[in-house]
Amino acid sequence: MLQSLDQPKQKMLERAYVMITCESGCEQRVAEQLKSLDGIKEIASTIGAYDIVAKIEVPTTEALRELIARGIRKISRVHATTTIVCEPYF
Repeated sequence: MLQSLDQPKQKMLERAYVMITCESGCEQRVAEQLKSLDGIKEIASTIGAYDIVAKIEVPTTEALRELIARGIRKISRVHATTTIVCEPYF
């Protein structure tokens, strides 16, 4: 989608989905801790290879890295994360 140069530019956010694998039986506990982190917009439980999916929106790539490395991955009982960085089509 093209944006007219006359229109003000919208502030772009870094958006990502983080798939989280955690210790069995600790999903609710991990989800509660995720709620306290700035930048987490949605949390959902899943069935399959991952236990939880978290939607993230932050202002910069560095903020995204910080949130994942020093926030999500530091939560007790989180074993692994997989991140998909997204760019909206429109």
